Formats: sequence, C-alpha cells, structure tokens
Amino acid sequence: MFVNGIVIKSFTDSLYRGIDGSGINTGENWFFNCDESTSEMFEPYYDENIGKTYWNLQSHSWIAACNDMDYIYRYIKEAEKRGIKYRLLLCETEVPDPIFACPDLEKKFIGYDYAYETGDNYSAVYNEIPYVFPQFRLNQYGLFQTKEEIDEYISERERFKKSHPPLTLEEGDFTVFRLHEIYLK
Repeated sequence: MFVNGIVIKSFTDSLYRGIDGSGINTGENWFFNCDESTSEMFEPYYDENIGKTYWNLQSHSWIAACNDMDYIYRYIKEAEKRGIKYRLLLCETEVPDPIFACPDLEKKFIGYDYAYETGDNYSAVYNEIPYVFPQFRLNQYGLFQTKEEIDEYISERERFKKSHPPLTLEEGDFTVFRLHEIYLK
C-alpha cells in the first residue's frame, strides 16, 4: 500500500473512527473549507492540492489526503486557536497518488475502511454494515481489523449488488483505506 497523507477531521465521540467525514456522528473532514471565516485561508490550497480528482491513462485516481506538513501544521494551529478538537488520520491505499514522505510520526493502527477516495470519503463500512451486512463484526473503532476481513466484506458486497436492484447500495470510487490515528508533537 502507498502512504498517501493525512486527513484532518473534527473530533466526535463516536465509536466509528474511520475516514467517513460527512456528518455529526463521523466528524467532518477538512472542516475549515466550509467555514466562511477560514475558507479563504485553507480552501484554495485544498482545491488545488488535496481535493483534486482526475483520471490518468492508467485509470487511477487521487486520494484526498494532504502530504504537506506545513499545511497540516497551519490547519492544526488554527483549530487550536479556535478551540476545535480534531483527529488526524494517516491514510494508506492502493492508489499511488499522492505520495507522502512520512516523517517519523507517532501512530496507532485503527483498522481498514472502504470509502470514496475524495470529498467527504463516504464510507460503505460505516453506512452499510449495521443495516445491510450485520453478519460482519467490526473492531472497537468501527472498522475491519484485518485485510482479509475487509476483502471478505467487499466480495459479499459485490455478490449482494448482483442479486439486488441497481442503486440499492451506494455506487462510487471506493477504495480500501488502511488507517492510523497519528499524534503530532
């Protein structure tokens, strides 16, 4: 897997600790982009360097993660100035862009997620396991503990899609994320 970079999320006290950043229960990814008072400080860089999505000739895409520690530190400094709690996720995927020359970070492996590569990183794991695939057990972070477990879920998801009406499950550019929470000193 490639180390793609860091995603900054607003903190929530949810059992789910994965990449989905679409709401109150999951924490919002890149929360300053939606704040009028800070969007000019952070959104242009995000749009040009993090949130961009494109397809190249090899048909691989882009993970919406940051590989620029200066930007990460500026984001964190502003969050701390405003008293906003946050979490930092180190993302690894099979997608080779971007590449993060990972400094020596204190990190803790939290599990595997299956989510959109871009934007709010909609997670099939978070949104489907409790309702459609309750037979799968997740770890204490609401994620799969092993690569084998998430591969089994993806296979079952593909079988389910073939036997149910179209659009029963969310369609999109899903990829497997290997996630670590990181702690900057």
